[in-house]
Amino acid sequence: PPSLTSSVPQARPVSPPKSSHLVKRAALIVGNTYKNCHNMELLGCKTSAENVKKALEFRGFNCELKLNIPADEILRLVTEFTENKTDFEARLFYFSGHGGNESFSVNGGGHAITENLVGFVDRSGQLYEGGEYVLGQDGRKVFKDEILSSFAKDNKPNVHKILMFDCCRGEKSREMGGTQKTTFQLEIMRREEANQKNAHYKNVVILHGTLPHQVAWCTADGKGSTKFSKHFCAQLSRHGGVNISDMDEAINAELEKDQNTNKDTKGHVQMVEMTKRGISKPFIF
Repeated sequence: PPSLTSSVPQARPVSPPKSSHLVKRAALIVGNTYKNCHNMELLGCKTSAENVKKALEFRGFNCELKLNIPADEILRLVTEFTENKTDFEARLFYFSGHGGNESFSVNGGGHAITENLVGFVDRSGQLYEGGEYVLGQDGRKVFKDEILSSFAKDNKPNVHKILMFDCCRGEKSREMGGTQKTTFQLEIMRREEANQKNAHYKNVVILHGTLPHQVAWCTADGKGSTKFSKHFCAQLSRHGGVNISDMDEAINAELEKDQNTNKDTKGHVQMVEMTKRGISKPFIF
């Protein structure tokens, strides 16, 4: 008889390597809730981190779970984790918490209006190149390029390096069409070379929980786990091996289905984005 299963795409099941039980895999998982902080509380990020830990352990990962970690400590943990896992077949970093994007940071003479615009109030000022970032428990920014640089420091081509950022990459005011008036604006454009400065890394996969400038959403009207972690864990719970290269399409199909049925994202469709750098062989969960 014809199949009655859903037509929603799923990551292709594949047979795991025969020696998969001997393969060493490790994951560093950080979940920040910002409880008792100035930033909006995200209690669901703790649940998300715990769920991802269970899903990865099911797939043979040795996991380290860290909760409510300040900015400097995130970088220290990433550096230490990388140095201690150089002989592993795969290492994975997962972050759940606040995030964002800024093309620059203003040191003086003006103020940021959006991530690409600055309004000047004086005759001079200083700008520093920014980028995408995550927020430590202390509310300080850690740029993703800093995390990537430490995480892929050894750059071994035979080591799979997977980074997953389950956080916003923008603000609701921008995505939902909010505007702000100002008398004078200067737009800062990044050179193409700046966007490609880390393109030499080998066997690196970066999986973002949203598209650029999008916000990330949680289940249960913001009180539950993130939507990304929900569908990522669901993919890993399937029978057989799961190719990471199919993960973005599979999760996006489920996110689109979510938006149409649950209608809990205020008309917003969250989509994940995958970036691959120097991939020479597939990674199978």
